Amino acid sequence: MSDGGERTTDPREGWEPWARSVLEGAGADSDLGVRISRDAQRVVAGELEESEFRARYADAYLEAFGVDDRPRLADGLARHGGDADDTAAEAGLEAGGGEGGAVEEPRVEEPRVEEPRVVPRRAVLGALGGAAVGALFFGELFRRGAFASSPSYGIGDELPLAGSGGTAAPGQQLPVQFGMVIDLERCDGCLRCVAACSEENGLSEGVIWPYVFAYQEPADVDPRYLPRLCQHCTRAPCVMVCPTGARHRRLADGLVLTDYDVCIGCRYCQVACPYGVNVFQWGEPSSYGGGFEGERRDARGVAVKGDPPKGVMGKCTLCPLRQDDPDKRGTAACVDACSMEALHIGDLNDPDSAPNRHLAKRREEAGGNLPTFRLLEDLGTEPNIIYIGQPPSSQAEIVEGDWAYEDWGLTEDRRAVLEGPEPWFRRLAGKA
Repeated sequence: MSDGGERTTDPREGWEPWARSVLEGAGADSDLGVRISRDAQRVVAGELEESEFRARYADAYLEAFGVDDRPRLADGLARHGGDADDTAAEAGLEAGGGEGGAVEEPRVEEPRVEEPRVVPRRAVLGALGGAAVGALFFGELFRRGAFASSPSYGIGDELPLAGSGGTAAPGQQLPVQFGMVIDLERCDGCLRCVAACSEENGLSEGVIWPYVFAYQEPADVDPRYLPRLCQHCTRAPCVMVCPTGARHRRLADGLVLTDYDVCIGCRYCQVACPYGVNVFQWGEPSSYGGGFEGERRDARGVAVKGDPPKGVMGKCTLCPLRQDDPDKRGTAACVDACSMEALHIGDLNDPDSAPNRHLAKRREEAGGNLPTFRLLEDLGTEPNIIYIGQPPSSQAEIVEGDWAYEDWGLTEDRRAVLEGPEPWFRRLAGKA
């Protein structure tokens, strides 16, 4: 570490050329995007104070975008349905953690006043061009360790609807935090989860939100599988860098979502995210054979559901409209489709939720010694996806799975172009 607190070496060697190729194509300020993405990751790693991070880029954001709506704890409740004079204490929440009650009364959303888009979507859409998009590299991705159950906040049996609050700030601990437990020891790589997600969200051709990696360990006869989806981080770098506040954490359940009405497609979220889960919508959804038909808006009235419109970022959402519905809460399309019962969604703060019940059952079956891990846990993002099983070893290699995406009428070409599976996996397995 240098005296100024900056890393002397970049653990994600090769990241900057990739990031610049993404941002330059988007018509956004690539220098600004690279700098703020690095610093957002320093904030989540505890190397840079959030107040300094905000002050450092305030003027540059106003100059580049005409607006700086990056969230703060003090004003986090003022967006996406919250009232401007709310504070975390009034919502029954404490900054940085602690106990609190759920907000009971739904808020009435004020009419949205759109800020002018300084980066026009039409300029952003020329991003793909003929430029090759490089691979996303990572540093040390895994630190193994037993999962310690999150505390219960005494919220009772009923979860709050999303309409009962607005936006949570990065790092803000919430009474309800939705996430998922993925049991790798049960996943057989059938890709039903991928197909179900594509169908539910009307995803465009080549867009895959939960991607299932197949890999081979030297001592194994059969491949192993690792579903990689948005981690819905408590301290999400993508939220910290979004100039318009389109990328946000939902106050009711901590889901990290994109307001499709506000996103300008600058792609800062894509380069700030260490998980490689963001996908830009290059054209009209229907032109790719996808297109979403159905209700887009959640209980707050915010457009967060389905295949995003042209010029907007998309990613796994953990089915927020289902979480708004008392009859469907605690379900997701991918979970419903999993015949192996490898996927479990629910409130990680509730010991009686489906993911925590599965963890408890599997831990008991394992005699108390159950291996678990979270992706990139050491970065400080506080991911809310927990994996049961061992992470890939340094000898693991990407292989063809027993099922192909084409078997489900899907194509993975765009994902491969955007990320490149082999370099990503080499970092994931700690090989480079």
